[in-house]
Amino acid sequence: MPVGVHAVTSPAQTALDLARAERFLPAVAIADQAIWGDRPGGALTSIDDLWTRLEADPGHRGDARAARVFAFAQPLAANVRESQSRVVIARLGFPRPRLQERRVLLSGRVAYADLYFPDYDHWCEIDGRAKYADPLFLDGRTPQQALIDEKNRENEIRRIVRAFSRWEATDADHPRRIWDILTSAGLPTPLPRP
Repeated sequence: MPVGVHAVTSPAQTALDLARAERFLPAVAIADQAIWGDRPGGALTSIDDLWTRLEADPGHRGDARAARVFAFAQPLAANVRESQSRVVIARLGFPRPRLQERRVLLSGRVAYADLYFPDYDHWCEIDGRAKYADPLFLDGRTPQQALIDEKNRENEIRRIVRAFSRWEATDADHPRRIWDILTSAGLPTPLPRP
């Protein structure tokens, strides 16, 4: 499709091409972002469109890889670190979590888990440091007030779930940290610590 003087592929075709060529983790992040439903303006494409394109043009090197990526992709993954954490969790043998689990807290406030393991009532949060430093996220609060607000929110969540885990976004770069965080909160895996 033309964009000015350049010919470019659609978001769906781009996601398919990259899913065929990239390693699993970056390919999942790309597919997740292409189908992410909460993007301003909506998703760039749908999982159905990705599958249709894959099935309509078979015989490419990487088709099996793309199929694994599309089977794993989720339209609720809000960012790359959520995608990365899901891949790490799967590789570590933990159950597959649900994304963006919604709960109404006792205060009436609504909270969403980044990842949630329903069979274990285990709520997970993945936080970057921007939440406590970036003026956009602070919304007029001091970093200290943002930290206190987040701690109070966490306390409310802990009152209504059996287990709660939190990690920094960069912890997903170190699978052992994720294994330690989740197993120490009681989430089972048949695999040993990496």
